[in-house]
Amino acid sequence: MNRSQIENSVYNEVGMGDFLKRLWEKEEYRKGILVVGIVIGIVLVFRYFLTLVIPFLIAFLVAGILRPVVDWLVKHWHWSDKLASIVVMLIAGILFLTVGKVVITALYRQIENFVIYLPFYQEQFMAGLGNCCSFIDSGFHLETGASMAYATEVLLGVFSDFQSMVLPKLTTSTVTALKQAFASILFLFIMLYAALCMLKNYHQLFRTGKLSGYIQEIWKHVIHLLGVYVRAEGTIALVQTVICGIGLWILKNPYPLLLAFFIGIVDAFPVFGSGTILIPWAVYRILMGDIRVAAGLVIMYLLCTLNRQLLEPRLLGQKLGMSTLLTLFLMYIGYRIFGIFGFILGPVGYMIGREILNMATAAGHSEKP
Repeated sequence: MNRSQIENSVYNEVGMGDFLKRLWEKEEYRKGILVVGIVIGIVLVFRYFLTLVIPFLIAFLVAGILRPVVDWLVKHWHWSDKLASIVVMLIAGILFLTVGKVVITALYRQIENFVIYLPFYQEQFMAGLGNCCSFIDSGFHLETGASMAYATEVLLGVFSDFQSMVLPKLTTSTVTALKQAFASILFLFIMLYAALCMLKNYHQLFRTGKLSGYIQEIWKHVIHLLGVYVRAEGTIALVQTVICGIGLWILKNPYPLLLAFFIGIVDAFPVFGSGTILIPWAVYRILMGDIRVAAGLVIMYLLCTLNRQLLEPRLLGQKLGMSTLLTLFLMYIGYRIFGIFGFILGPVGYMIGREILNMATAAGHSEKP
């Protein structure tokens, strides 16, 4: 390399460094670089690191929820942190198991009844399918029974595929199921023990320092926003479940709790919503000639839609600064990247990234002379 080439190389390096420095000094470019870095970091952490620390994150959330009770016992009853933490964990565990037992018992009974009456529901389904096929035959001027024959052939194919593909896997996956059961028990034990340890030493989890101060501040805001998000979605889903449960009870459905619980879970996903179940169900009842039940299902759907439209902006959008469209977009992106759990990880990642960006921007402004 001759002298002119060396000089050009040095000039290009200095020029590129000066260009990058000027680029970083511009606030809009610096913010864009931070946004890209934060997004990449959150995606990598969620994909490769989150599964390793999930029990400890759940434990920290449980400790954060129960710690005010421990503080109250320490302050007013003069208990030690260890004793108060153990008592609070035991009481919380007993309450959780009691409520879970009541709900699971009720659901199990309704599932058991559903299995007992399954032949009757199969007959009802085939009768409804026959009515639909007759309506299609007459509407499209087809030969009588053509649609029913095609539908029966499709159903037989689906059942045959189920027998040949699903049932062998169910019979050969006993060892895998046992491993998963053992892993679940181990996960629960680690989570509970970690929650107890964090509950006793909650105020000493972070050491003092500038970096830990930033982490605590970001964590505090994220936990607050996450709590708002969970409470909002939980409240909406609970109200939807109550609406559907009362409606199904009025319609004298034999499984109001089971179906209302399922509809409430489906309604929590904006991609689906309660209409995914209630509208086809109403159409089916209309074809069966049961106008009363169909009208009741439509009313339930309208009430669920009205409830979400009233509660979601008040509980979610205003407090989180996230519109319904943005929440739906984040859930879809999260689903595409992380799968089914992305419905939750998408909005959560957005909240974490927003808090990190706000803290980094505020720190940058404070360091300016």
